[in-house]
Amino acid sequence: MRFLRIFGTPVRVRFAPSPTGPLHLGGLRTALFNYLLARNTGGSFLLRIEDTDRARFLPDSVESIISCLTWAGLDYDEGPNKNSSYGPFFQSARTELYREHALKLLKEGFAYRCFCTPERLKEVREVAHKAGTSIAYDRYCLSLSSATIQENIAQGLSYTVRLKTPEGRIKFQDLVYGTIEIADKSIDDTIILKSDGLPTYHLANVVDDHFMKISHVLRGEEWLSSTPKHIIMYKAFGWDPPHFAHLPLLLNKDKSKLSKRSGDVSVERFMEKGYLPEGLLNFIALLGWSPDYEKEIYTLQELISEFSLDHIGKSGMIVMTPKLDSLNKQHMIIRGKSSRGLNELVGILKPLVVAKFGQALSNTNEGYKLGNEYLTTVLRTMLDRIRKLNDIPELCGYYFLDPNYKSTESLQFRSEIDEDTLRIVAEAAASRISILSPEEYHLDALKLLISNITKETGLQQKQVMITLRYVLTGVKVGAGVPETMKTLGQNKSLQRLKLFSVDSSVNKSL
Repeated sequence: MRFLRIFGTPVRVRFAPSPTGPLHLGGLRTALFNYLLARNTGGSFLLRIEDTDRARFLPDSVESIISCLTWAGLDYDEGPNKNSSYGPFFQSARTELYREHALKLLKEGFAYRCFCTPERLKEVREVAHKAGTSIAYDRYCLSLSSATIQENIAQGLSYTVRLKTPEGRIKFQDLVYGTIEIADKSIDDTIILKSDGLPTYHLANVVDDHFMKISHVLRGEEWLSSTPKHIIMYKAFGWDPPHFAHLPLLLNKDKSKLSKRSGDVSVERFMEKGYLPEGLLNFIALLGWSPDYEKEIYTLQELISEFSLDHIGKSGMIVMTPKLDSLNKQHMIIRGKSSRGLNELVGILKPLVVAKFGQALSNTNEGYKLGNEYLTTVLRTMLDRIRKLNDIPELCGYYFLDPNYKSTESLQFRSEIDEDTLRIVAEAAASRISILSPEEYHLDALKLLISNITKETGLQQKQVMITLRYVLTGVKVGAGVPETMKTLGQNKSLQRLKLFSVDSSVNKSL
């Protein structure tokens, strides 16, 4: 039976990342779904840092994770730097609690010490692999006598603590995948306490979820196979387990699992490329969750209102960047409709432009191109043409620097334009623009100017437009030609047109 919408029942959920690298797309989706469920039900959203893997721990990752969540607008109710009686929220600060509960399982016979060396464990795994079994440990240490165990401890031998898998079948309900039943023969005696005294994920998350009163665990499908081990521990401790909902995998185009090692999947990279938080959240919300009706554009508040677990699918979802680009474009247009929203977009765009062109423009008379007024003009011109804000510095450099007419793209473009046409159009446009007053240099006048050039030269309008686009930008794609001329300004447009006039010596070298 699938799980239906929770009506009026506040949940307690948590996002529990490991600070071993930057937050990736899958992690942000897990955080988002937990956040949406908490806000939809009037519950609580916790952030817990699972930092017990000290070998892979990266201190900067914690700050990065929190920064990404803040950027996305996923504010947590309890977690680092927020007071709560359920903390601390770093697992490294809770190690005594884990040891205490590992010892409890040992005393009550639900776990046992394992003194096997890494060399022996490797041999056991190889034998298991050849035999085609999923059980990677042969329970050698389960049969050790109390005397042997005490003797090994007295000798200072290193040991781990393993969970003793009970006989029988483990059965539980997943709110996405339904009834799951697994035989004990396919469940390994997993390590719950490492030889360094630190817990593994399995013990730490069970203990923490219980003491933090987590009601629902939403996490990636990759943890579905580990859930029986967690159910065993809940039963051993005499605790009620939370509700589990495992989210479908995110996949690459080749249907391999998306991971931190799959390329540019970190949230920080999407931020650096100029994607909006609402665009990225909209995109990942639809990677596994389907609303009741056909709709694609959602604000965060709309996602909160519509979200429910019964609309989460089981199939893996392929991450398609063109879909993200399309959604992000729509969100940019929506935000840009208000003056406040447009100012916010300029605030995001500005550091991207400064990073690309700041050094070249600084200490020149064109430093104004780094200012808000000019950037606002550029953004208004290009907003319905771009998919993310970084498209402006990456694809529209001609607004900030003179075109590179010797680039491969520009040379190819020029080869498509007749030399006489280039000269005639450039000269005609330059002569007409030069006699306009600043007040007359507006969009309607520029449209009329282009129309008159078409009539007087006998050229097709397409020929005139292509030629002017080449002269002004050096590239084929961009905003409308009159809009581009208006944005560049009268002086800059005239300067570029004169490069290709009949008497220009520069034209001969271009």
